[in-house]
Amino acid sequence: MTRKKFIYSFLLSFLLLFLSAYTVSVAAQTNKLPAGNANNLVSYGRNGAMSAGHLNQRIKPVFGQTALNPALEAVNLYKINYRSQNAKGKSVVLSGLLALPKTNAPKGLVIFNHGTTADRNLSPSRYKGNVDSSETELAILAFASGGYAVAMPDYLGLGDEKGFHPYPLGSVNSRSAIDLISPARKVAAQNGIELNSNLFITGYSEGGAVAMWTVYELENRSGKDYQITAAAPMSGSYDLSGTTRNWLIASPTDQAGFVIRLYLLSYIAYSSHKNQGVKLTDYFKPSMAFTISQAYKTNRSDEAIIKRLALAATLMRAKNSLENVLTGRFMDALRTSDTNDPVIRELKNNDIYDWLPQTDMLLINLEEDKIVDPGNTDKAFETMKKRGSSRDKLDQFIIKDKNFTHTTVFHRLTHLFAGKCLFFFRFTAD
Repeated sequence: MTRKKFIYSFLLSFLLLFLSAYTVSVAAQTNKLPAGNANNLVSYGRNGAMSAGHLNQRIKPVFGQTALNPALEAVNLYKINYRSQNAKGKSVVLSGLLALPKTNAPKGLVIFNHGTTADRNLSPSRYKGNVDSSETELAILAFASGGYAVAMPDYLGLGDEKGFHPYPLGSVNSRSAIDLISPARKVAAQNGIELNSNLFITGYSEGGAVAMWTVYELENRSGKDYQITAAAPMSGSYDLSGTTRNWLIASPTDQAGFVIRLYLLSYIAYSSHKNQGVKLTDYFKPSMAFTISQAYKTNRSDEAIIKRLALAATLMRAKNSLENVLTGRFMDALRTSDTNDPVIRELKNNDIYDWLPQTDMLLINLEEDKIVDPGNTDKAFETMKKRGSSRDKLDQFIIKDKNFTHTTVFHRLTHLFAGKCLFFFRFTAD
C-alpha cells in the first residue's frame, strides 16, 4: 500500500470518530428532508455491490488497529447523472457515485470530495466495487460500511462531463458537490432508504478545498436541505494566492519536488487554457508548452502525464529549476502575485480561508506535507479564530508523525494510530 493510500485510510477512520460525536442518537431521528432540488436528477444506474463479507475482508487490512465495528450489510453502488452548472453558468450534466448501505443508512449523508487527478478513470462514478485501494474505495470502506450513505462528485471535466476540469477552482467545483446532495437523497429514497437530515462535508487535498468551499456556499443558502451537521476538510489548499503560490515557486531540494510543482502548475495553466483561453506559451517556454498541450490532450494517467513532463524538463536541461521551464513573465507574476494575470487572478478568487464558519468544523492536516503546504490549514485556522470562531465550533488536528507524507510509500504502523483515534474521540465527543 502506498503511503498516500495509507494516509487516506488513517484519516478516514480517524474522521469516523469525529462524525460519531454527531450521530450518537441519530437512529431514533425521524425528521426527513424535503425534496429540494431533487429534480436535478437526470438518471442513475447500479455500478455494482460490495457484500458485507467483502467489506470486512478489506476493512481489517486497510484500517488495522483503527478499524471500527464490522459492516453488517452490503453496500450498493449507484452512478448518478445530475444537472449542475459550469464556471460560466451554463447548464451541464455531471456524474458522481452514491454508496448506499443495502437496507439502512442511519447516520446520514456524507459528501466526500476527492483529491487531485487529471485521470477520468479515477473518477468516483467509474468505481464498481473492485479492490484497488483507491480514494473512492477507502471512502466507502470508512463511511458506507459504518452506516453512512456516501455521495462523491466527479467534478466538472471529470467522469462523464466532457469539458476540462477547472483546476484548482474550489468555488466552481463546490457546485458539483452541492448539486449532488438532493439527487443522492432521491436515489436513496427510490431504493427504499429515507435518509435523515444529517449532512457531513469532507474531502482530501483538492477535495479539502472543495469541501471548505462547499461549507461556505451551503451556509449562505436557506432550507433544511443545506443544513450541515459537521465538516472536516483535510489538507486543502485554502490559500492559493499566498501560501500555495509561495510553495509553488520555492526552490525544491530534489527532482521530486520540482516535478510535482511542474505537474501542478501545468495542470493549472492547461485548465486556464481550456476554460479561459490563455496561451500556454505565455506561461511556459515553447518546448514545455508543447509537451503540456499534448500530455493533457487525451485522457492519461497522472503518472503518464508526470513522466512526460519530467522527460521534457530533462531534455530542456531544466536542472530542477522552474525558471528554466516557465516564461520570465509568468515567474514575475507568480513572485509578485500580479492579479492582472488571469491565472493569478483565479487563484486569488478561489482563496477560502478568510471567513467565519458557523458549522462545527475540524481542520486536519499533515505537519510534514510536501505537496499541500500545511501553512494553508494553519492560516485558515488562525484567520477564522481571529474572526471570532470559538474552540467549540472550530478546531485543528495536526498529524505530526514525520513518517507520514502526502504520497510516498511506507509500511503500515497501525500501533501508532489507535491511541490517536481514541484521543480524537474524547476530544470531539459530547
